[in-house]
Amino acid sequence: MIVKRKKRRKMTKGSVQISNAQYHADPAVNASKLKLINSHGPHAYWNCFLNPERPEKKPTPAMLLGTLTHACILEPDFFAEQFTVVSNRKTKKGKEEEAEAKEKGMTAVTQSDMDLALKMRAAVFDDQEAKKLLQTGVAEKSWWQDDEKTGLTMKARTDWFTGDTIVDLKTSRSGASPKEFAKAVANFSYHLQAQHYLNVCDAKRFIFLVVQSEYPFDTAIYELDADAMREGQRLCREGLDRIAECTLMDHWPHHSEQGIQKLSLPRWAFPPKQ
Repeated sequence: MIVKRKKRRKMTKGSVQISNAQYHADPAVNASKLKLINSHGPHAYWNCFLNPERPEKKPTPAMLLGTLTHACILEPDFFAEQFTVVSNRKTKKGKEEEAEAKEKGMTAVTQSDMDLALKMRAAVFDDQEAKKLLQTGVAEKSWWQDDEKTGLTMKARTDWFTGDTIVDLKTSRSGASPKEFAKAVANFSYHLQAQHYLNVCDAKRFIFLVVQSEYPFDTAIYELDADAMREGQRLCREGLDRIAECTLMDHWPHHSEQGIQKLSLPRWAFPPKQ
């Protein structure tokens, strides 16, 4: 399925860095869009990204902590300019301080979140292998690429780019062990994200740098195996094809358009066979 679109200039290493807001305002297909259409279907995709009456998406406390932690670890030179600690935002004083921060173009955060981000930063740079990964490179680069099959424009924003390797920083409450992070990869489709980034960016490797977001702030470095990346590529292709088809037909169907469907329980819902 081919969607005819105006060609977009590729953003490659060495290109001018743009703000996070500018990046997110661009309508190109990112990993989050692919994940959503694969997991929730075309109508949910339309409602979330195309519906002109969709509500403004406000960052959750978890998202804000993630942004704070990324800046603290990957952009320390700009960190103090981007974030400021305010009092409890439920109080009058806290609300006033938050309004003042917003006027200055800064993001207001709590002292507890700031302390937590600094502890995660310390854990990352205490890990010699993690520290080595972040010795050279650039943070928050934005990339665009056209999908040859559909003509859709794809985009990605790398946490850290070293010249041929993408380093993606992940925080995890459940820990950084291989068993726990493998679950996170499957649950949050990080394998789709990894392959999408390699499809869009001028890179050969995609590495996860994981830090636990609570004590003991464990750290780990992972690269997905070939089977995981092949599945990630399959999911990328499936998502792009579905977006292209719905765009071409200008139709984003509900699940109910297939009529009454038989539903089976997942295998884990049954007791193990004796």
